[in-house]
Amino acid sequence: MYRVRFNRSHPEYVEVVLREGAGPLAFAARRWVEESLGMVVISGFCGIPVYVAVGWYSSDARMIWAAIGIVVALGLLANFFVLLYRAHQDVYRLRFSPATAPDTLTVVRAVRADPPRPLTAVHRIRIEHKVTLSYKADREPVAEEITLHVPVRSGRRIRPAKLPSGTTDVAALQQELQQVLAPAALEVDLVVERRVEAQTFGGHGGSTGGGGS
Repeated sequence: MYRVRFNRSHPEYVEVVLREGAGPLAFAARRWVEESLGMVVISGFCGIPVYVAVGWYSSDARMIWAAIGIVVALGLLANFFVLLYRAHQDVYRLRFSPATAPDTLTVVRAVRADPPRPLTAVHRIRIEHKVTLSYKADREPVAEEITLHVPVRSGRRIRPAKLPSGTTDVAALQQELQQVLAPAALEVDLVVERRVEAQTFGGHGGSTGGGGS
């Protein structure tokens, strides 16, 4: 598992590294392989009207199998391009410059960086930490979700970044980010929400309740 880290190796800026390494093509290819089986099933199911129409006009089994193959192939291709688009939109790094007293933010995506924007265009930074606790008496965490929001007053919207759960100390992240941005007087909020999963008759849980701090 990777973790969010601060890169201070460059003399001109400080980077918050949200995602390591791989470019969008590798990311999309990996996700495509992971999701390919499910996409085959979904595409095959959605293509039922096509198979019925082909079977209506032809009783040749080869025509029906050819239709199935075409529908599944189109579904897999469409899914790959959707994943590739998402990879291009995902935020990999937040770059603050100059390093000593930042007044500029540059959003680094998969293979490109957005134009620098003044930190005055950023409303404030918010870290949301949602924790789901077990319904059992021990109330042990069973799931968590960490999201970094960078809302802006103007310009291109910055997509919320999902951070790695289980390896990211959100309190430490907030404190270090606040120290970096202190010269710009930009606030970094940490919002923690805890909820207890609901016990079902089958013994499995679902989220319910809520609370924030």
